[in-house]
This record gives sequence, C-alpha cells and structure tokens, in this order.
Amino acid sequence: MNAILAIVCSWFTGAKVVTTFHGFGYVNAPKALRRIIFRGSDRIVFVSEGLKQAFVKRGVFGCEKKIMVVPNGVNFSKLKLRENCHRIDEKIEMCMVGSFGEGRNHMLVCRFLHLLEQEGVDFHFTFVGASRPKEMELYNQCVDYCKNNGLDEKVTFAGLCDNVPDILGTMDAFIYSTRHDSFGLAVIEAISTGVPTFVNDWCTMVEITHNGRWATLFKSDDETSLLTAFKDFLSHREEYLTKARKNAIEVREAYGIEKHISALQGIYQSIV
Repeated sequence: MNAILAIVCSWFTGAKVVTTFHGFGYVNAPKALRRIIFRGSDRIVFVSEGLKQAFVKRGVFGCEKKIMVVPNGVNFSKLKLRENCHRIDEKIEMCMVGSFGEGRNHMLVCRFLHLLEQEGVDFHFTFVGASRPKEMELYNQCVDYCKNNGLDEKVTFAGLCDNVPDILGTMDAFIYSTRHDSFGLAVIEAISTGVPTFVNDWCTMVEITHNGRWATLFKSDDETSLLTAFKDFLSHREEYLTKARKNAIEVREAYGIEKHISALQGIYQSIV
C-alpha cells in the first residue's frame, strides 16, 4: 500500500519512486496490483536474486530494465569477530536466532536435536526469538516436542533477547532452518562472528552463503542431512573453526552496511 501511495503522490509532485521488496508476500499479490507497482516505480529493488526470480516468474510487465538486486547490509560494528573458543571437554553450545513463525522451520531443528541426543552427544541448544501471537501453536509444538523427547534440560527457549551479539560469541555452532526467508540477516550475523554455521539449502540461503562457501548446507526439511553434516563438524572441529574465521572476514566485506548504503545512493543518483 505504501508503494501505491508513493506512486500517486509522484503524479502530482514529480518525485521519483524506488520500491524495495523484502519478502515473498507480494509474489502472490493480485496481478493488477503488481502491475501498478512495477510500472509506477522508477526502480524496483530486491534484497536477493532468489526473491527477484520469484517475481520474474510471475511477470514483471516489461519492467526488466528497472529491476536490480541490492542485498541487505549489516552493521558489523556490534558483532565482534570472536577469538577461537574451541572447548573440547565441554558440551557443545548451539543456537538459532529467529522468531517463531511459518516462515522458519524450528521443528526441523528440534527433530535434529532429538537425533543428536540419541547419538550420545553432550549439547545445549538455545532458541532465541519471540513467539508471534498468531502463530503460538508453532512455538508450543516445539516446546511440547522437546518435553516429550526428554530434551527439557538440553534446550532453552529464551524468547526475545537484546544481547544476540553476546550470545553468538559463546556458541560452538549456529543452526538455522527456513521455509522462505528472502535474505537471512541472522545467518549473515552468525557467520560474521566466526561461528561455524549450518543452514538449509533454500534458494536465498544458497545465494547469501555463496553456494555453501561460507556455511554448511543441508537438505531442507531433512534432519538426517543436518545430522550427517553436524557429525562431520564434530569430527573436524579445528578445520571448521579455522574456515569459519576466514568466512567471517569475507562476509563482512560482502555485506557491510557501508556497501549497502553506497549501492542505494547509486540507485537514487541514477534517477534524479
């Protein structure tokens, strides 16, 4: 609706309109609405190539020259590149950051943790993220699953936290499972701290990790695939930690907020 209002205002003011799409919601919007937005905007910006292609498949109404991809930027000043904190004799600390909702697959992670428990691995996992009021059932299902499978003492549902950078700095691994994220800020933030990261092979996750160069990919909705990947990590932790620190440096160069702002400024300048 904001895009429509901006387009209407531009008719009377001559102002240029840049419309940015951050999620997959508008992919299924009525064709007439998408046509108005695309044709009425001077530039169409998507935060990932995967999101862009989803729209292209539904039609962009001859506006191909207006379309571009500008990945989200991250302010890495709040995220410290941690020191190597390899703890051989202590339990494995892991977490996932993201609110509970149908866009993420927390239950997949719960099923993976059950398998990890059966393997005899000593671990503790923290789910960081609020439970949305309209989707409390998804949160409750995860809590019940963990209780019913004896994971109460190994899994913490921490809710909304304002110290995520500090939490990431203490983790041995970061696990993330999505159904249709359009980018993956939490994944980029985790990688940037130097923690080994595992994420499913959803299109935008493949994209932002450079085809798995910066994170370990596992098959979507397949906890056994994640378990296999994680067991390799347990057997080669030093190698994963060394690679994770290199990944952190490269990710910071690719997704810094300064680079993002510069790209947006270039777009604005090109149409004024």
